[in-house]
Amino acid sequence: MVDDAARSGLAKRMELRQTGRTLEKALADNKSQDKIYSESLVDFLRDKGRIVCISDDSSLTDKMQELVCTRLKMPAACLASSASVDTVISSLRHLVTNGHKPLLLIEQNLRGRDLSFLLRLLKTGFPEILCIVIARESNKQRFSLLYESGVDNCMIRPISDQALLEKLALTVKPQGKLGRQLEWARNLLEQGDHLQALQVCRQALEVKANSSATLMLVGDIFRAMKQFDKACDAYEKASRASTLFIEPLNRMAEVYADTGNIPKQLEYLKKLDELSPLNLERKLLIGELYFKLNRPDKARKTFEEVMELSDREAKEHVAGVAYRVAEVYTEHDPDTAAAFLQRGLEAKKSFWNIEDIITFNRVGLLLRRAGKWAEAVEEYRKAIHVAPNDESLHYNLAMAFLEGKEYESARASALKALALKPDLPNRSAAVACNLATVFLHTGDKVHALPILRQALECAPDNEQVKALLQEAGSEE
Repeated sequence: MVDDAARSGLAKRMELRQTGRTLEKALADNKSQDKIYSESLVDFLRDKGRIVCISDDSSLTDKMQELVCTRLKMPAACLASSASVDTVISSLRHLVTNGHKPLLLIEQNLRGRDLSFLLRLLKTGFPEILCIVIARESNKQRFSLLYESGVDNCMIRPISDQALLEKLALTVKPQGKLGRQLEWARNLLEQGDHLQALQVCRQALEVKANSSATLMLVGDIFRAMKQFDKACDAYEKASRASTLFIEPLNRMAEVYADTGNIPKQLEYLKKLDELSPLNLERKLLIGELYFKLNRPDKARKTFEEVMELSDREAKEHVAGVAYRVAEVYTEHDPDTAAAFLQRGLEAKKSFWNIEDIITFNRVGLLLRRAGKWAEAVEEYRKAIHVAPNDESLHYNLAMAFLEGKEYESARASALKALALKPDLPNRSAAVACNLATVFLHTGDKVHALPILRQALECAPDNEQVKALLQEAGSEE
């Protein structure tokens, strides 16, 4: 028994030592990779690279400042930040004209305005810029359109310091042996050395079999050699290797267009449309091809889809203009700011989505600042129709009712918010106090007291919490 126990203890100690070594190796590997990422960014910035960050998120701009100036020890001039898109075109033009290589880090949705259309214009006007889009959530259709428009990378919130460094580095320079091989093969293709480029691609496929990026490049090389069957075969393999990689399908459609094979061109355009249905130009082309193939019903249906989508894009533009105007009035005239935001939302009424919730919330807050609690209630209700399970909307609706002294309605909305998010009072002492105030006005100390006691534990010196607790106690 003793020997068995000793052996068991020895085995555990050996296991712990092995775990420790594994962790140390993992940390060392991470530090090594971080160094490679950091060096890639420093090389980019020293070689006339510049980062332009367009975001109204101060935590993100602070992270960028910390990364570029403190961690990488690069001059402040390497980074430009702005909470507005108004000057981005002139800034990029100035950088490009002066020989700089801009890396644009930009929000997909800035203050309620969807920037997808603007990003397409930017990549068309400045194809040399690198672009990373930041989004609040993954939207496959929108991302597909952005990648088609030339966007280099996308990031989803929340963004850690590590993820930010990695995404920036991988955008400015592919990492690892495979990335270097592909970069070499692309240079050979540009120089017209097709056979040598193919040889490098074969070596790259030995590093990573069925690499979509490598197979895509093989297709480009065969296409340049006018060996279209082999090019399409490589593109087809690239497409199968990554179902979300739409560029190989696009290349195949182009090859069949070059060779005059309209049915095959249409086949691949339709596949592209299934993956990325927001591309107006492609839908128009599909309709035209249906017409050429004497399929008028299909052509008419496709053109109707084009008109519907173009109408939506136009309304997006109208809404974007209204939101920009609202920004001018936000601080000094909340009533007017709310009116413009409402006009923007009305323009998009037929296709409100989860991204519009922030705008509805802003309208409600502005109306409450202007003393129009009843109108704020209506805006919150519209938003809840779009996102019924958003606890913040129900909380804000409760606050609007509270301001209007509609205490029972406020209590019902507060209870709904808590049902969706039981730890909602933990967000801050102010939130806890607001919810407790609603419950106290309706004599509901069963809900008010636990919230206030929890808030007091988190903020023992908060005078408002103490006062509300005293008020609740004096009513007993």
